[in-house]
Amino acid sequence: MIWRYVRIYLNFLRFAASRALQFRAELLFRVVMDIIFYSVFLGFYEILYSHTETIGVWNRSQAMIFISGFLLVDALQMTFFADMYHAFQQLYRQGSLDHYLTKPISSWFFVGFRSINFGSLINVGVALSILAWAFHQYPEPISWQAYGVYGLMILAASFLYFLVIFALLMSVFWTESTDGPLSIYFEGVNFATRPHHIFHGVIKGVLLSVVPFSVFASIPAQALFDDVGWGSVLHMMAVVAGFLLLNRWLWQRGLRRYASAQG
Repeated sequence: MIWRYVRIYLNFLRFAASRALQFRAELLFRVVMDIIFYSVFLGFYEILYSHTETIGVWNRSQAMIFISGFLLVDALQMTFFADMYHAFQQLYRQGSLDHYLTKPISSWFFVGFRSINFGSLINVGVALSILAWAFHQYPEPISWQAYGVYGLMILAASFLYFLVIFALLMSVFWTESTDGPLSIYFEGVNFATRPHHIFHGVIKGVLLSVVPFSVFASIPAQALFDDVGWGSVLHMMAVVAGFLLLNRWLWQRGLRRYASAQG
């Protein structure tokens, strides 16, 4: 069963790669825009650390790894998931979900994973280069085990990003539109670019679980600096598992309300 879905996903990748080569001007535009986006974030933290030695409990070199990790998470989700965000409402409104529901595989998987923007893969490389630079200028030793766990947590964070947004998108089954919740969410993503140490009380709890912006990059960075902080790893696993279960539940409930193109 698992290998069958792996083969299907590899076919999605091949189709996305051939499509990306047909729109080279758009590919160049995406790269330039994302480099500007990355420069703004890095420059913002450079300005902050020109006035203070620490933010929360992290110094400049730690903050650069943290923000570089966020940029990588953003690049991964823009490559592998973001195109689905824009297409899902149209699938619902036009009744085009019928095509996905008749396939002999999970319709949730088919809808969520089919839209891949292979052109953004270059931006993943750019983000990886920035992260490599951040690691190079970090003065403390980091074990290979910590590197490995951090890499897996970044992948999990990208998947979590997708799960949270897909959960919001599925509100269309009940509300007919997700424009409002998604607009608020993308404004709230700014919280993901702030270390979780600066938040306290209920706000911190919400950002670590309910709307897990702090889990996207801050928790993986904390695990890295703790030389594999297993508490952070377990927290990440619990939040991802919780949102995966929520996705599956919302999908099944939503499909009961879905009126197909056939009426």
